[in-house]
Order: sequence, then C-alpha cells, then structure tokens
Amino acid sequence: MKSMEKKRKGKLETVVLVLATFVSVTSAALLFIFYTSAGRRLTSKVVAGYLHGSVNYVSGETKPPAWIESDKETGKGNGGEENKEKELYHILLLGEEAIGSTPGRGRTDAILLVTIQPAEKKVSVTSILRDSYVEPEGMAPCKINAVYARLGVKGMYQILYEKLGVWPDGYAKVGFDSFEKIIDLLGGTEITLTEEEAQYLNTHNYISKEEFRNVRSGTQILNGNQTLGYCRVRYVANINGTKHDYGRTERQRMVLKNLFERYKEAGITKWAKIFKEALGYIETDISEKMLENLIFAIYDNGIKTMEQHQLPAKGTYETPKAVGNVTSPLVVDWEANKELFWNILQ
Repeated sequence: MKSMEKKRKGKLETVVLVLATFVSVTSAALLFIFYTSAGRRLTSKVVAGYLHGSVNYVSGETKPPAWIESDKETGKGNGGEENKEKELYHILLLGEEAIGSTPGRGRTDAILLVTIQPAEKKVSVTSILRDSYVEPEGMAPCKINAVYARLGVKGMYQILYEKLGVWPDGYAKVGFDSFEKIIDLLGGTEITLTEEEAQYLNTHNYISKEEFRNVRSGTQILNGNQTLGYCRVRYVANINGTKHDYGRTERQRMVLKNLFERYKEAGITKWAKIFKEALGYIETDISEKMLENLIFAIYDNGIKTMEQHQLPAKGTYETPKAVGNVTSPLVVDWEANKELFWNILQ
C-alpha cells in the first residue's frame, strides 16, 4: 500500500511539475509577445503575412525616384529639416467613382492622406478637396480628382509630392461596390444624422437601393449602401453644420473615425480576422514588409488617437467660375497649405 501511495504521489508530483513548467513557459511566451518590442514585432510580422495574401497587390508602379529619396535624406522633402529624422508613414486612400468617368479608371472623389505618427501616438487623416486645381505634368490642367483617371496612382503621388512634399508610402483604393461590401463586413457604421440629412437621403438616390432609404434622424447603424450614400452627400449640412465638399469630406472622415474607434480596443488577433476578408476588396501597392511596419507602428506604440483635417484650408483658395477649360475650381495657395499640412503633424 505504501509503495502504491508513493507511486501515486510521485506521479502527482510529476503532473504538477509538468503543469507548472507549461504555465511558466506559456506565461513567458505571452509576456514576450505582449510586453516586449521584439515580441510585438514578431506578432506584427505574422499578422502581416496572414493579411497580405488577401489584398489585390499591385507592385512596382509607385516606387519613388532616386532624387525624392535624396530629398528625404537631406530634409528637402517630407516637411523639411525638422521632419527628417521623424518616423512617419503616409498612406493615400482613394475612393474611385466609376460612374460617368473614363473607361478603365474613374475619378477619385475621395482623396485622403492617412499619416501614422508613432512618436506622437496618433493617426492624422487629411482630406483633399476634389475640386482643387492642379497642373499635372503629362495632362491638361484639371481638378485633382481627375488625375488618377488619366495618370494612375503614380500621377497622384507626383502631384502630392509637388504640392505638399509627400510621396506616400503606399495607397489603398476602393470602388463604390467594394466600399459597401467592406462596411457590411465590418458591421456597418454608427452615424448621427440630422433631420434634414435623413430626409434628404430618403428622398434622393445617394442611397442607391430604395429598400434602404429608411434612415432617421439621430444615432443609428448604417449599412454599406447607406454609408456610401451618406459619404457622397454635399448639398445639406452634416451634424457639425458643414456642407458642400467640406461637409462631404468631413462625413468620409467621420466614417473612418467611427471604424477606428470601434476597433482600436480590439486585440490584434481579433481585428486581423475581421479585416482579412475586407482586404480582398482593396487594391494596394503596400508590400508585406511595409504592412508589417504599419501594424508594428500602431501596435507597438499603442496608437489610439485619430485627428481629422482637410485641405485646402479656408482662406487659402479662390473660387473663380473657370480657369481655362476647368469650371468652378478651387485655385489653391499650395505653399500655404503645404506649411499647414506639416504644422499639423508636429
């Protein structure tokens, strides 16, 4: 009996030792992953690999010329000498409207620069008004929303560098149909509508499917089709009293802000699963390594703040009836807006 008891005791001690070792090793692994920079870098790498296979990846088109890389090193580009050593990531978001546009590529009526600022622990989203007048190399003067249709993404990069000193680190482009599907996959967006907005959306075709023209004043969850309609409205003021293109771009940023707020508290594994399917509707030139860097910048720095801006700023443009063949453009003081852009990133 004593011998059997001794054996049982020995087995129990062995099990306890194994469990204790397992718990210790698991705890150490979790501490490494969540509480060390090296662990978060490893997690970012795994998640980037998991996600990148889902996107429509386009490579090689938008690599910056050598002279732009030289400008960054000398401080002539990306905001000047004071920003030379800063870690900043600029991602260009494009919403393509193919309705009534040229075959192949449409105009980009949503143009937003998302700047990730790890040191400041924030993300800045800057809308660029679509009617801003530009004179791109390789095409006639136009509004900035026509550049992508004629010159592609690289043309957009070039005009942004010329006007704001930014050569983006990547772009993400969605069309109307893809935008709707992404919003539905993410569970819709929580938006507060005024009574005027709700009535306007229910009586116009901005919400393209009649069965969804049933929004109301107040806070509610809008589905993809309703959210797209909301983002396109400009003839009535939004909840902040802003209308015209300023109001429309503000609506676009409010949608991004809502999604950011909803998912910023979610764990990295949770939002990676949610976004994997959504990314299938996005075209991008962001490489797997760049995606890893972006995830790491947000994850390692605990970024939970999003700021919103738009250019051109009020008082920095004129609105003539026409400039040459371009009707109703915004003639922008780009130097003033370039300075403003870099000031908001301080």
